[in-house]
Amino acid sequence: MIAGITYLLAGVLLFWIGLRSWKYRRQDTISAIELAILKATGDEPLPPTKIDRSLKYGQAIFGFTLGPIFAFLGVVVILNELELL
Repeated sequence: MIAGITYLLAGVLLFWIGLRSWKYRRQDTISAIELAILKATGDEPLPPTKIDRSLKYGQAIFGFTLGPIFAFLGVVVILNELELL
């Protein structure tokens, strides 16, 4: 049962990450870790490259693909544990 809930939560989280990545794919954003490093060193962020933009699209596509798969797997495991399958 715990594995099913974990899969379900991971699927929802991955799908949410895919949605957020798709929503902000055209904006120049930086991660919180990079922001903390830049603030500590006093540097400016580098402009995004082509690979940065393609990785944003890839992250969104992987979130949209893997999120529902993990959520479905979680539902199947939960229903199997409850002996409804």
